[in-house]
Amino acid sequence: MTNFDSETWIYIALIAIALLYFFWNSSKARKNRKERKNRNFRRRYIERKREKEKGVSDF
Repeated sequence: MTNFDSETWIYIALIAIALLYFFWNSSKARKNRKERKNRNFRRRYIERKREKEKGVSDF
């Protein structure tokens, strides 16, 4: 392995931390988008179901 001075190790560590933060944040954002999409789908489904039940009970 090559010998790096302390400044190079600090730069490598900073780059690694930035990459880890980027990947962690993007996966968290993807998960939040998926949850929001499912929540919206469920909300629309429940609203349609209520409207359908309301329409049937009017008779």
